[in-house]
Amino acid sequence: MSYCTQDEVNSLFGDISDDVSEDMFNTVIDNSTAWIDANLKRNYVPIPTEDPDALRTAAIYYAASDILLSLYQGDELPVQYDVWFNKAQALVDDYIEAYLKNDADKTDLVAHQSVKHTRGRTYNQKRGRRGVRRWVR
Repeated sequence: MSYCTQDEVNSLFGDISDDVSEDMFNTVIDNSTAWIDANLKRNYVPIPTEDPDALRTAAIYYAASDILLSLYQGDELPVQYDVWFNKAQALVDDYIEAYLKNDADKTDLVAHQSVKHTRGRTYNQKRGRRGVRRWVR
């Protein structure tokens, strides 16, 4: 499932279809989908089966940053690229935070709560080793 379409990405810039090939649009849309899915999986948020608007917009912004990176060069490129990429990342982060804090079911919250291992035993303690042995000459 793609989060956005070629027309949605193209409408962000106006008509840039003369400069961007069909393959490039397909690639940047696939990359934006993979980037969003990776962010969701990394934070243990399930990939949505419906189309959330925030993720659609984030995908468009990710795709835009990839297009800018591949088409343009010069002093303003890093600024423009960072603007679109940072907007997309902020939307994904907001979506993840909203899911983890508000929108998650009670049964899902247990799976998403962080586990603290401050009282967990170390590898050596689990194996009955008291301390690290040092070689003496």
